[in-house]
Amino acid sequence: MKRILVSLYEKEKYLDVLKKLHEEGWEIWASSGTAKFLKENGVEANDVSTITGFENLLGGLVKTLHPEIFAGILGPEPRWDVVFVDLYPPPDIDIGGVALLRAAAKNWRKVKPAFDMETLKLAIEKDDEETRKYLAGMTFAFTSAYDSVRANQFIEGVSLSFRREDLKLRYGENPHERAFVYGKPAFEILHEGKTISFNNILDAENAWFVAKNLPKTGAVVVKHQSPCGAAIGEDRVEVVKKAIEADDESSFGGILAVNFEMDDEVASSLKKYLEVIVAPSFTKEAVEILSKKKVRLLKPEDYTPTAGKMAFGALVLSERKYPDGDFELVVGEPLSEKELEDLDFAYRVVEGVKSNAVLIVKDGVTVGIGSGQPSRKRAAWIATVMAKEKAKGAIAASDAFFPFPDSLEILAQAGVKAVVAPLGSIRDEEVLSKAKELGLTFYKAPSRVFRH
Repeated sequence: MKRILVSLYEKEKYLDVLKKLHEEGWEIWASSGTAKFLKENGVEANDVSTITGFENLLGGLVKTLHPEIFAGILGPEPRWDVVFVDLYPPPDIDIGGVALLRAAAKNWRKVKPAFDMETLKLAIEKDDEETRKYLAGMTFAFTSAYDSVRANQFIEGVSLSFRREDLKLRYGENPHERAFVYGKPAFEILHEGKTISFNNILDAENAWFVAKNLPKTGAVVVKHQSPCGAAIGEDRVEVVKKAIEADDESSFGGILAVNFEMDDEVASSLKKYLEVIVAPSFTKEAVEILSKKKVRLLKPEDYTPTAGKMAFGALVLSERKYPDGDFELVVGEPLSEKELEDLDFAYRVVEGVKSNAVLIVKDGVTVGIGSGQPSRKRAAWIATVMAKEKAKGAIAASDAFFPFPDSLEILAQAGVKAVVAPLGSIRDEEVLSKAKELGLTFYKAPSRVFRH
């Protein structure tokens, strides 16, 4: 006869599967509260108090922490084949349950640990060495993550613990490289025309961060983790069309993110090949239309954005947030309300562009983006080359201060009317004097917005 030890927080959730085990002849042992629940619902269960000689102590704080219980798990001839524990959720801290799981994982050759529906079914249905090792490894990863969450209840950010998810990625950054996901991504995949890739996830996250921070109805297209087009406006179809056509060539195979519900009208208007579409929600009709394409549809969930990379074997993280504060006029004539909207839009988009970045906006659309350049002057030149005649009367944004006046000369020569950028260079006075000389309006941004 097979035996299972269970201790459950969400008892109702696992009632049906335990009923089935009972019907199949399993002998069920349970902590006092779980045993009482099972008996009340027609499932025969043995109370571990018959082993320990005591019921719950300290109002239920101590239930299974007893030498006879742990000897029954860790011994060479264990009492139970499976140990299944559904732990208390935060902010509660489960002690006995974690100890039970760790004990079962340690004695993995004799006992199979389980901590959720997926691992429980695996423990019941399979009994080979590979499965036992998998369950032990996943259990230690799970309890590690559980402890990490509790540590952060006392000291915020003191610990990170991610277990590898089963999310399959098409490949790594390049086709010859493998890729893995640690931690559950905060998105729902509504449709996957092709298996999502490493690059898709990184591009989609950057597109979504920029899109959700736009000042009004807007869309962003990202390629290689940097925006290649963005637009704001009133008409959703027109906004998406303008964002894609802002750099029609680069948008091919890009990632589109919008800050509004994707409906059938917008979905039907999409003719450009896109790898991923990100939206806060999708109508049923939109999903049906887009599911005919080889595209991935992502619906983000709530999460706290961060920026980071692995470096020298360590994970280096930074907060990622759009800076607070207002734009301050320091040179030239004040802009109109419409022009200030463009200025705000430009700075919100340049936040997502790879540094060094200079971006040009006109009438709610990006018309030139210079990104990822070691030289800010070169980034300004690329932006003006992309913008061409559309640079005349437009607004330019730089993601950091101008170290020399030469970038302003390039922008002014192209016809740019106003610039927004932070200050902080030892040549600020020289830069501002040049802006005045060139007839440029200059607004000081509240902070630098580098992205690497």
